[in-house]
Amino acid sequence: MGSPRLLALFHAHEAGGWALMGDKAATDAAIVRAHHHYAAGPREADPDWLEFFTPAELAGLEAFARADLGQHERAAAGAEQAVLLHAGAFARNRALYTSDIAIQHAVGDRPEPEAAAEAAGRVLTFLPDVRSDRLLHSLHGVAGALQRHARVPAVADWIEQYRTITATQGGRA
Repeated sequence: MGSPRLLALFHAHEAGGWALMGDKAATDAAIVRAHHHYAAGPREADPDWLEFFTPAELAGLEAFARADLGQHERAAAGAEQAVLLHAGAFARNRALYTSDIAIQHAVGDRPEPEAAAEAAGRVLTFLPDVRSDRLLHSLHGVAGALQRHARVPAVADWIEQYRTITATQGGRA
């Protein structure tokens, strides 16, 4: 194809598919291929639209695959890396990855409800500037994941804040 970056993107999405099927070995192999191709660097053959596929996106796609495999700590760490690598760019993607951080901290084998609430609070700061159905759906998932920890004060505060925001905006955060 002449574009290692495009191949990296394909392999990163392939990893996500394998993860959804629960195949850890195939997921890991696709992630290794994605990183290998990405490391080859940009080429003239890269399509212009591929500009979005930065190291942050690669880290984020890997984090989503890890989450689908139930590797919650690795998924949270990868999503944190994606947020940090995005720096000030791509607010919607940063919001989505931060939302995933919250979920992973809430549902892991060793849940960290305070860390989940802190990340969930960061997601709310993206509103109302970031308007995205995908982000709203993700926030609903955060609320569901945090519900099991509703007795933790930081979580209870976030749930109340989330309910207030959705109530004042017609059910939409």
